[in-house]
Amino acid sequence: MDIGNNTEKIVSIIIPFYQAEDTLRECVLSCVTQKNIDDDNFEIILVDDGSKDGSPKIADELAAEYGQDKIKVKHIKNRGVSGARNIGLEMAKGKYICFVDSDDTISENCTGNMLKYADNDIVLIDGSDYNNTPQSLSGYQYIENHILESNTHVWGKLFLREMLSEKHIHFKEGLTIGEDLLFLLDVAIAEDRERGIKVVPVDSGDYRYTDNENGAMKSAFKASYIDELTCWKLAEEKLSEVRENLSAYAFVKLAVSQILTALLVIGKVAVIPEGDKDNDLAREAVFSAGDRIKHALKTKGAFAGLSFGHKVKVLLFNISPTLYLNQYAKYKDR
Repeated sequence: MDIGNNTEKIVSIIIPFYQAEDTLRECVLSCVTQKNIDDDNFEIILVDDGSKDGSPKIADELAAEYGQDKIKVKHIKNRGVSGARNIGLEMAKGKYICFVDSDDTISENCTGNMLKYADNDIVLIDGSDYNNTPQSLSGYQYIENHILESNTHVWGKLFLREMLSEKHIHFKEGLTIGEDLLFLLDVAIAEDRERGIKVVPVDSGDYRYTDNENGAMKSAFKASYIDELTCWKLAEEKLSEVRENLSAYAFVKLAVSQILTALLVIGKVAVIPEGDKDNDLAREAVFSAGDRIKHALKTKGAFAGLSFGHKVKVLLFNISPTLYLNQYAKYKDR
């Protein structure tokens, strides 16, 4: 399918999808009409990540209805969401990139409300409805005050495409969880001490996130959960390379996030039905999570940074992982 001409747009909205026949049309239709931006100045890029349901047909129908200059479709073999987004980045012609998940929707003001804060020095515009006043931040300030404060998603943001291209920033493939965090860290570290990141107030309904009960880290345990441990390990490696630019407290927050993630993985293992349990995989997950907890606790202040309940969990797990797993399973079974 033709992916359009080389004329730069203002915004490219990239929507990767896989098995999304129930949500894709609503998602795309919410993106088609954007206020405060001319209709021919933004494009929608749909990347089909090897779907086997009816969503590829829906994507092609939408492209036919609105024209391939407005909606571009690319069908690829399954590479995961990171691979699909990377394909979208290669196809994009917009000055700015906006990522939307295929089970979410956006308002007609979403991109416009962020674009009004754009200027030539801005590489990332982060629409956060909890801020009343726009903030111009350096990359390291953004890491400390936002990424390490659980702002680890790429949706609801605009990224300067030229900067992503020049710095060779893309999504790490092979991970099923945590790819957004690593992408954001790469953007922030590349921005360094320059104050080219704006956190701006937007309407809370501009990006309508769907809390998917079957989404990552909410479904039953699977091997890919170990990717979340890997993700935070890679995040630590990235931050350690720029340690001199960050406060000691940044690494406390990093360690706390590693501990909470490890406890979540352990909890998922604990509630696996006995008949469904792959003991080797379960042991690997618990061992990896326990190793990450021990490592994180070496950071001064990490244990103190935990809530009382999480402190108790860590202490009990350190005394006896088996006892912790059994007690957690009994508690969840009540």
